[in-house]
Order: sequence, then C-alpha cells, then structure tokens
Amino acid sequence: MYLEVYPDIVFIINFCFDFILVFLLKKVNKKSCSIARMALSAGAGALFAAIASVFPGMNLALRFLLIYIAASVLMIVIAFGRMKPSDCIKQWIALNLITFFVGGLMNSIYYYTDFRLYLAKSGRGAIFSDIPWYYPAIAMILAVLMVLIVLRLRAWIKSHSYDLYDVRLVYKDKSVDTRGLIDTGNCLYDPIYKKPVMVMENVLMEELIPAEDLACIEMARQYINSHGQEGEAFELDTGQMLNLRFIPYRSIGKTGMLLGIKLDKVLIDTGKETISNEKVTAAICDNRLSAKDDYHVILHKELL
Repeated sequence: MYLEVYPDIVFIINFCFDFILVFLLKKVNKKSCSIARMALSAGAGALFAAIASVFPGMNLALRFLLIYIAASVLMIVIAFGRMKPSDCIKQWIALNLITFFVGGLMNSIYYYTDFRLYLAKSGRGAIFSDIPWYYPAIAMILAVLMVLIVLRLRAWIKSHSYDLYDVRLVYKDKSVDTRGLIDTGNCLYDPIYKKPVMVMENVLMEELIPAEDLACIEMARQYINSHGQEGEAFELDTGQMLNLRFIPYRSIGKTGMLLGIKLDKVLIDTGKETISNEKVTAAICDNRLSAKDDYHVILHKELL
C-alpha cells in the first residue's frame, strides 16, 4: 500500500497545536515562559511528530516513548527550564491531560455537532477525505477558547468559594456554635507564646463570655484605646490577666493592637472529622467579618 506523507504539513500543524498546548500548560500551572521559548518548545514537539510521520510502521512502544515521553519532556524543559524531577513529572502529567482534553474537544466538535456537515459541504463535498486546511485551525481555536473559558470559570468559582466549617467555641462552662472561615491570609500569632490566633466577632461575646469576664475585657479595651497616656493603666488579678492577650497586627498602611481572649477549646468539624484545639487565642473584632453573615469566625490555617 502506498502512503503519501507530507512532513512539512505535519510539522506546521503540530507546531500550531503544540504551541497552544504549551500556552495552556503555562496558564494552568502559572509558569513563567516567554513567547520565544514557547515557540522553540512547540518546534521541538513538531519535529518529533514529523520524524514519526516519516516512519508510519514504527513500533507502537517506540512511538509512545518518542512522542509521549521524550518529546513531552523536552518541550517542558525548553519552555520552563530545568526543574526538579518531581516537578517535571507533574508538568508532564498536566501536559498530557491537556492534550487529551483538547483532542477530545476537537473530536467532539467535529463528530457530534453540525460542524462536520458544514465542513463537508465547503470542503469539496468530502466528509472523510480532502478535509480543508481550515478544519484543524478552526477546531483548535474553538477547543482553546473552550479550555480558556473552563479555566476562567474555575478561577472565578475558586475566588467566590469559601472554606467554611462548623465551629464550636468553648470558654469555661459555656460554648457557642458558629461558622468559621479558613483564611490563608490570617498571619496573626501570639507574640509571647508564638501560637496562631483566630479572629472572633464581638457578637459572640455575650453568649460565650461570663459577665464578670466581659467587664474585664471592657477595661482592657479602654486601656488599649488610651495606651501611652499616663494614668490610664488598669489593674486585674492574676487569674483574669492569664485569659487576656494583646495581639499586635499590621495591614496595608495601618498598625494596631487587638485584644484577645484565651479560649479553652475550639472544635472544628471538617465533615470527615472533628479537630480539637485547646488553649486557642481569639482576637476580638468589633466589625462584621462577613457582609452576608456566612461566618462569624476567621480560623487560622494552623488550626486544621
């Protein structure tokens, strides 16, 4: 049987396809890569494909090693530079997943929509042969657009989703159930004991803290507000002072001091297990933490 192969056409088509794959890999893994490096990477992958096309009878195992192992690894190294073997394996898996995903989208667009019939009418009436050159171009563009839409939708969902957990706060003989948000941006630590600090809304105080301790907390707040002025210090007995904490914080253009209280226990229900943390400092916040009242506690990441 006579098989006519055009390596230059194979190279051009694979170059375009591989360039798109490297671009999508860069977007997915948020790697740094210039257009020149992406072009060199795509060129290397296209060259391997062109070489393989010249030998159609190549052993399947050898073809797999050449195209899916050697070519893929070389493309990754050219695009993103040298990296650890573990990171290279992750990039290789991601690249092949993207390849199969985009290829599957292209096949779905062609075989399961009217797009195939449209191409047949405009491509000299042939459905399975003499496919016009713009079929792979349009199919790749549509596939890439769909992948970019999926990536953008995934990023949007992630940015609008919250890691919320059922939380029980325990202080002496009282407890309160609420909802807590895990915030990776919460970097508060007790300056003395070097333990993570969570944030708690003031609305939980009356239900959780006994009246005598609330009076002590109010005195401590007045001290913080007038800190640095003479004659404003307050006196508490040792037992009351042990439960209070002064937590310095720093945000953009602002520094200050938060009053905290040492809770006896914080129970976090993850859905799979209940994590118990003892002797947790909770900084008291006068403002609402959630505009929709979805949660009243911001948990530190180290509490999970």
